[in-house]
Amino acid sequence: MLFKITLISSIFFSGFVIKEDNNFTDLKIQFVENEYPQYIDSLAILNDCSLLLEYSKSRETVDINTKLLEDSINDIDYVYNAEVYLRDGSLNILIEQNIPFLRFEELGNFYYLNREGGQMLATEMNLADVLFFSGDTIRKKEICALADIIYEDFFMNSLIKGVHYDNKLGYVFYPRLFDIEIVFGDTLGSKKKFEKIKTFYQKLSRNSNVVDVYGNLQIKTVDVTYENQIICSKKN
Repeated sequence: MLFKITLISSIFFSGFVIKEDNNFTDLKIQFVENEYPQYIDSLAILNDCSLLLEYSKSRETVDINTKLLEDSINDIDYVYNAEVYLRDGSLNILIEQNIPFLRFEELGNFYYLNREGGQMLATEMNLADVLFFSGDTIRKKEICALADIIYEDFFMNSLIKGVHYDNKLGYVFYPRLFDIEIVFGDTLGSKKKFEKIKTFYQKLSRNSNVVDVYGNLQIKTVDVTYENQIICSKKN
């Protein structure tokens, strides 16, 4: 007896044979909705899960190992969590996609981290406008914590587009406003350093030593690592 697989994205397969034990007549792949746009679909899951694809192409009796299939789907890096279960002759797969939290470069490859530090390859499929980290050393837990406090601060989230880690200077911020480097150092006292950056933009940036009367930027770095000081270095 032949039957069909019905996917949420309206992809149909036919040709399975029903077996008495642990079999299914329909396959349903559903996705958990969240605030982030959905960037994966049923076809991507089929293509990236070899076990599921093997089941879908089988013309013989199908005997499903739901635990093995669930583990296989959870191994896909853009899947945050998957649940697989049989009910009323249907194989149900519920998927929550990984949400990119920040982007980083390592050994020439680009990746995303989710909020918990889980890693996924950055591709055209999951493009996201998130903070970009680069550097001599990538400390994943630390950059997740740093990104979190930047996102929580409206001003800093609007200002900072990228962060680089230098083994000597620590973290260096690259802002959207002014072509400068903001030397941030380590992550200790981050909120106090944020206040210094805000002071620089709200007050000191009006100083002619920072921007001259012709609108030309006179400095190249702003250092907020020193206690109660903001140190600007002039362009050569």
